[in-house]
Amino acid sequence: MKKKLLSLLLATAMAASLAGCGGGGKSAADAMDETQEPVASGQEEQADRTQQESQAETESAKEGGGEAKELDTSERVDLVMYQLGDAPPDEEKIEEKINEILLEKVNATIDFQFSTWVDWQQKYSLQLTTGGVDLVYTANWSEYGTLANSGAFLPLDDLLDTISPDMKALIGDSALNQCRVNGELYTIPCNDMEYTSNGIIYREDLREKYDLPIPNTPENIEAYLLGIKENEPEQQLLDVSGQENMTTIFNFKYPWVTFTGIPYGLAINYETPAEVNDYWFSDDFTNDMKLMKKWADLGFWSKSALSNTPQEKALENGLSVMYFSGFNPSKATWVYKDVAEQHPDWKVEFIAFGETTGILFPANMQTNGTAISKDCKNPERAMKVLELLLTDKELNDLVMCGIEGEHYELDENGIYRNLSDKFGYGAMSTPNLRNKDIMILTEARAELNELSEKYAEIGAKTKYPNTDIYGGFTEDTTPYSTEYGAVQNVCDQYLKPLQAGMVDDVDAAVAQFREKLKEAGIETCREGFKEQWLAYCEEYGYK
Repeated sequence: MKKKLLSLLLATAMAASLAGCGGGGKSAADAMDETQEPVASGQEEQADRTQQESQAETESAKEGGGEAKELDTSERVDLVMYQLGDAPPDEEKIEEKINEILLEKVNATIDFQFSTWVDWQQKYSLQLTTGGVDLVYTANWSEYGTLANSGAFLPLDDLLDTISPDMKALIGDSALNQCRVNGELYTIPCNDMEYTSNGIIYREDLREKYDLPIPNTPENIEAYLLGIKENEPEQQLLDVSGQENMTTIFNFKYPWVTFTGIPYGLAINYETPAEVNDYWFSDDFTNDMKLMKKWADLGFWSKSALSNTPQEKALENGLSVMYFSGFNPSKATWVYKDVAEQHPDWKVEFIAFGETTGILFPANMQTNGTAISKDCKNPERAMKVLELLLTDKELNDLVMCGIEGEHYELDENGIYRNLSDKFGYGAMSTPNLRNKDIMILTEARAELNELSEKYAEIGAKTKYPNTDIYGGFTEDTTPYSTEYGAVQNVCDQYLKPLQAGMVDDVDAAVAQFREKLKEAGIETCREGFKEQWLAYCEEYGYK
């Protein structure tokens, strides 16, 4: 039983603490900061097919995507593009420059509108319900699949073929196919593959100083922390709070299908995704919670962890030696930058969990896309404007960086350098318009590209090479919403203390947690989830 669980586990208890038991560990703002069509065969056939598709798409891109329909631009069209986030101070100035170019090229303008991050979910849903927008930012974490199913967006295959075949060739069928909902394409993903696999970032200078092991397993993390505690007893080790929990490090132990996790304590191995098994009711879960109890008793984190609020920049300010929750390569590059500026004698390193388990993949291409609203009165012009914003170098630089000489400059290596607090890099909240082939690089992005190359080599060796097999799945909890809410409440009350090691008797606390889950209707939630998940696996050929 234990061997079986070790091979299947997506140790969901960790991700569940970040989002109740629902398995979504990312906030919307964090989420802002590829999959080929899968086959049911083994790794060798899958890798061959991936290589063949990649070569075919490259040739298609070189030759062009076909001949576009001649667009009637005799009448001016004014479009609205809705983005999630906050408008930068100089947004109108940038928009004016963009519209000068769009009017000349396609006799159209674009009005960028922003949700802000306050109550963005309600604003986003209301905006799509009331209409008045043409182009809309989409992401799997902002309910793209559910909204597409509800008819909020126009199907795009015909428009893409007739208006923007070159953009179709640029993005490629494999990326577009990840964005299909019931076979239909409703969003155009950006041309940028992100490796967002979570991991830990830690003080490498302290590891080297005291000759400690690299903290890439739970056992090594324990030895690392004990070594620092012994040599520097005044050093605070970890900043554990009610929003974070140390159990994310079990990602080093189990082959997760995705860093956001599977809900309800279910466990899914990346190599055998159609097998759904249990974690919360396994011996492994009990033993893992005993390790958390041990670490809490050793003083790795505060006894008031559950009521604590996260310290801003705890590692950079010396209040922690490791970030372990919600940290991905992109965030890590900014910590590198801050530490280099503030503590040049320090050294930090990032380790993705998949570097230990061998399960690494880029984020599903649904992560950053652009849809055309069902209410759009000029979908052909909207598609063409989207194509220009994504592929025209002058327009893309304006959207991503602002006005050269006023908002930014390029150094001798062509690297972005900010000149203004009124418009920073990516300030328009438009990750859906990133184009890796033409985008200006920051120092952090250049470092991120190096990490991505390393992760791509690891991801190429998996059964589904460099494929986020979970990211395109959207669970509908409506049929069991009552039980879903009750299970969430049980997690808040009984799971979090276990994960923080704040219980007297682990065995008794685990038994109580399991009993409360049963009373809340966990089996109803699990059966509903499994039915949907297995149907998804069948549709996409995940075995």
